[in-house]
Amino acid sequence: MNSQSSTQSLQAIVEPMIEVAKQSHAFQTQVLLQAIVTGEQQRIREEQMLWRLGGAILGACLGIGDGFQAQDVFAGLALSSLAGLSHDVVSQQDRQFLEQCQSLWLVGGLSPLELAQRLGPARSRVLAFDTSWEAPIVFNHHQGYRGEHLIPLGVAGDLAPGFRQSQSMEVMRRHVSAENLSILQGQLYPCGDHTIPLKRMTRIPKEQALATDPHANLFLNKCEPILVESEDSQCIMYQVPIPAHSNF
Repeated sequence: MNSQSSTQSLQAIVEPMIEVAKQSHAFQTQVLLQAIVTGEQQRIREEQMLWRLGGAILGACLGIGDGFQAQDVFAGLALSSLAGLSHDVVSQQDRQFLEQCQSLWLVGGLSPLELAQRLGPARSRVLAFDTSWEAPIVFNHHQGYRGEHLIPLGVAGDLAPGFRQSQSMEVMRRHVSAENLSILQGQLYPCGDHTIPLKRMTRIPKEQALATDPHANLFLNKCEPILVESEDSQCIMYQVPIPAHSNF
């Protein structure tokens, strides 16, 4: 394969991933939380009404008072609104409610909310590439009081625990349309198990990137070159801003 064909082949791999980094929507935890919490609250209210009606009918038939209250059944479920939840610590009541709804994964360990709370918000997206890989990897760059970290991104359908658990999927299908669920599955989701702590991340001139990285010319028209240093290595990566329509 000649060099021109090789370059074109690499461009066909790299350019779509640059567009993913620059345009793709991160997983909309808030939207899904709103749908599940609102839907489950409504479902519980409807079940409470049925319990009350059944209790009243049974009481009338047996000549007993209304000793059976529906709220006794659901006393353990917190009904506080989670719609405005961001990076705040989730209350124990809210956790219990989400656990009952098979939706605790939305705020639990390694969820986007938990990672942002622990490592600081995502500041940008970063691409890394090596020709031994099938395609560039897109990372979130997080910065907070614990320092700087890179977290690789994949699609929610593969990485988010809720899409791999039948009971969680049942809850989502109950409150989210098939079309919107498909959109959510295709959104970017962090792979928190592979978080990389950094020593520093520094902008570098394009000339330095061209002199050091043989693939720099594939990125420089649309990305800013950076030098990324971890405890045991350093490499050149390429930075793009998080799109305005996305939380991370």
